[in-house]
Amino acid sequence: MVNSVNNSPSFGSTRIPYNNVLVHKYLEPLNKYFDIKDIGHMKPQEAADKIDFNQAAIIFDKDAMIVVGKDGGPGGADTFIGRILKKVSPDVEYIDDIKPVKSNGEVIDLNI
Repeated sequence: MVNSVNNSPSFGSTRIPYNNVLVHKYLEPLNKYFDIKDIGHMKPQEAADKIDFNQAAIIFDKDAMIVVGKDGGPGGADTFIGRILKKVSPDVEYIDDIKPVKSNGEVIDLNI
């Protein structure tokens, strides 16, 4: 089980509008925690299904770069990614579109 003490809502993928995309600005802080994988064009859940827990997927659609972690939910990678990217720019948008992954393992504190 992954535990988060943050009371903010859980989010799925993180959308960064193209008018704000300086890719390195957003990916640099994520590189400390995740291997970044360029997925190309697909739905966020499909991308999440193609990556491992130590990876974050980058998807490009018609008007935004989308960053996806392996799982959603309050303590999921997507919430953690969203918090990191929100510190980079307040213009990022969170979409709850990634299903949580259930685990009975050790608690990991993802608070940053």
